[in-house]
Amino acid sequence: MTIAVEVQGATARIHLSGGIDYASQEEFKRANQQALSVEGVREICVDFAHATFLDSSGIRALLDLQKRADAAGRALVLVNCNSHLREIFEIGGFDKVFRFG
Repeated sequence: MTIAVEVQGATARIHLSGGIDYASQEEFKRANQQALSVEGVREICVDFAHATFLDSSGIRALLDLQKRADAAGRALVLVNCNSHLREIFEIGGFDKVFRFG
């Protein structure tokens, strides 16, 4: 997995490439912390355009990011989810937890 954080104005975008799983969760958490630590950021977008899969560890890391973003008064938006990833969120009921853009 490759992760990059890009900040434009009040939005921090976390670009994901590859799978989000147990092996990559620590790298993802570091990117989350980087995005949360930027002054003036009001929205964090997790961009799944190049993500290939997501397992329960990845969902847990997203839930942790949601909790931390809420505590910091920042919005979390998941963007560019393909139909397979969207189905994973829907099957688990997480489509009601996360905001999608």
